[in-house]
Amino acid sequence: MDQNNAPRPFNVAKFVFFYLTHLVSLVFMAISFGTIVFQAINKFIKDPVNLYSAFYQEEALRFGIAAILVFSPVYYVVTHFIHKALFKGEVKRDSGIRRWLTYLILFVSFLVFAGYLIGFIISFLSGELTLKFLLKVVTVLVIAATVFSFYLYDIMRKETEGQKDKVIKIYFYATLAAVVIAFVGAFFVAGNPATTRAKKLDEDIVMKFYNIDNCIDQYYREKKVMPQNLEEIQAQCSYLLEDSLKDKVTGKAFEYKLKEGRVYELCAQFRTSNKSEEPKPYAGPEMKSDTHDSGWQCLERKVYYDPLLEKEIDSAKPIVID
Repeated sequence: MDQNNAPRPFNVAKFVFFYLTHLVSLVFMAISFGTIVFQAINKFIKDPVNLYSAFYQEEALRFGIAAILVFSPVYYVVTHFIHKALFKGEVKRDSGIRRWLTYLILFVSFLVFAGYLIGFIISFLSGELTLKFLLKVVTVLVIAATVFSFYLYDIMRKETEGQKDKVIKIYFYATLAAVVIAFVGAFFVAGNPATTRAKKLDEDIVMKFYNIDNCIDQYYREKKVMPQNLEEIQAQCSYLLEDSLKDKVTGKAFEYKLKEGRVYELCAQFRTSNKSEEPKPYAGPEMKSDTHDSGWQCLERKVYYDPLLEKEIDSAKPIVID
């Protein structure tokens, strides 16, 4: 027999590597695909009851974008090599390696999807909006059905060597198209990186406002009068540094406007608007709103002061006898 036409020896280590890489990339690709869809659902379907348990998370969406960008090419390249090896007969249809690792893929996929479903059911029982719950469950079921039907068909088909299977080809290109659509669509949900950076800078301003608020509350509790400017506040709070009173990029100082009673405003130049977004988990009480438009904005605040609570605090202080 011509040595050039002799069948190549079965390389167990190589195909174990291929199938395990295939499994890991499949899990990450499925999770990232689901994450993108879930965050799109969270952003466009508001739930006033569960603002914090099912709110839109840009960090999660960015993870989905990054993971799908990294693992999708790996998955499809390795899938191509595996099916090419099956076509050439390097891996036999009834090979123990192929059967065991394919069933391992099915088992791990089952655990992942079962975990998602349990989480969604818990959210539903906690009062999550029914429409959100249904859309997320449908998403998980579609992904699970696609994964299980593909691998069950692949492991059950009778011929692999020298056979170009149309069903496998349809699965390959249909799922690839879905992944590309999800990846591109994620940028429409998240916005471009420049917009994301601008939002983060605005969030930094809001967090600095909350630090200033805390100092003003402390100032009023101790002196029973409102501060006249930010310099008085800074002198009162040792942790309120100079950088806490200005935009960290432009260096433009925040403006403090004293109004009637315990009401005041903090003003800054915002780069974006957050009026269409759900409140963040760190959002303060209504008297200290973080809602703003783009441009120079003044956010109204009010010192939180409860005389009865102050009396209770004072009465609890130890009496010092000179």
